[in-house]
Amino acid sequence: MKRPVMRRSPIFLLAMAVTLFAGTGAVRAEPTEADYRRLNESLVERHVVPGYARLAEATAGLRASADAFCAAPSAPGLETLRGAYGAAADAWQGIQHVRFGPVELFMRAVRFAFWPDPRNTVGRQLTSTLAARDPEAVAQSAFDKGSIAIQGLPALERLLYGDDSAGALLASGDDARYRCTMVVAVSRNLAVIAAEVETAWTDGPGAFAAVIAEAGPGNDRYRDPKEATLDLFKSLYTAVELVADHKLAKPLGASPAAARPNLAESWRSGRSIENIRANLAAAEAMYRGAGGHGMSDFVREAAGDAALDDLLTRAFAQTRATADQIALPLESAVSDPAARPAVEQLATEAAALKQLLVQRLSAALGIPVGFNALDGD
Repeated sequence: MKRPVMRRSPIFLLAMAVTLFAGTGAVRAEPTEADYRRLNESLVERHVVPGYARLAEATAGLRASADAFCAAPSAPGLETLRGAYGAAADAWQGIQHVRFGPVELFMRAVRFAFWPDPRNTVGRQLTSTLAARDPEAVAQSAFDKGSIAIQGLPALERLLYGDDSAGALLASGDDARYRCTMVVAVSRNLAVIAAEVETAWTDGPGAFAAVIAEAGPGNDRYRDPKEATLDLFKSLYTAVELVADHKLAKPLGASPAAARPNLAESWRSGRSIENIRANLAAAEAMYRGAGGHGMSDFVREAAGDAALDDLLTRAFAQTRATADQIALPLESAVSDPAARPAVEQLATEAAALKQLLVQRLSAALGIPVGFNALDGD
């Protein structure tokens, strides 16, 4: 169900702006090491691990659908495969902001989804690979060492939703068969990466969840629980930053005439606004703790700043409500005179939320950060 937009955005933004510079002299409680451990362990258990488990499950389904379609190509089978692609894409949007730990090893995150892609690297390399029809190019061993641009969701989206993709996949002949081989190879690769990441978070004494739980002296990754909290905060910030700076600002442009819809993340499949809704929902879930002890509880209880928690709660709700009101696909809404104001409002609110996180939430968590600390995610 779509949420009604609260037509008080200017007041809301003013309140946020005032709050950015007010209350800095408030006396806050001093969080303890136990507070950080409780927050870290709850977010890993309730948000991170379930998110990667959903990704592993969805990509396993995608792999099975690709195998089934290419064994006997048909129009109904293609729609089933597209549905499986959508489920995998949704699962990725719900966890893509967690870019530390196992997913940062072996370039797994960019192999999974090479985006943004300002130089059309995916398009150029995919075209070249399809033209060559080299069986070795789609072997898993080649994916492990080869170009990252053709390994992930953006490449698969082009294969399933590009110009005349249905005709190309449903035709007979060597070209159609190789395209299907490519679809199977990319789907398999996504399932392999997702399974590897899920296992690395949870399996055995060296699991990354345990690395976070055991933060302290002697831990090579986190010498203090607060260092792990910083990584979790950066993940939350990344979710909102991607929406504000890349998924909205780039396609929006300065005016309807200057809009660049082809810079939207998933314009071929028409899923760009769904991606944003999923990103914002994931960010809010991470802040609130996904049913456990989240940053919201930490701010209110450990940091003793109930006013900030109230403000952030309203900010997430307002931003998500605005996103829900965009009825057209994003790539159409940026140029549509009637729909564009909601996109502009969403871009403004996402940018304000990003500033609120970096200027107020980081301080409440006891981990003030600068641009350098947020780089490299």
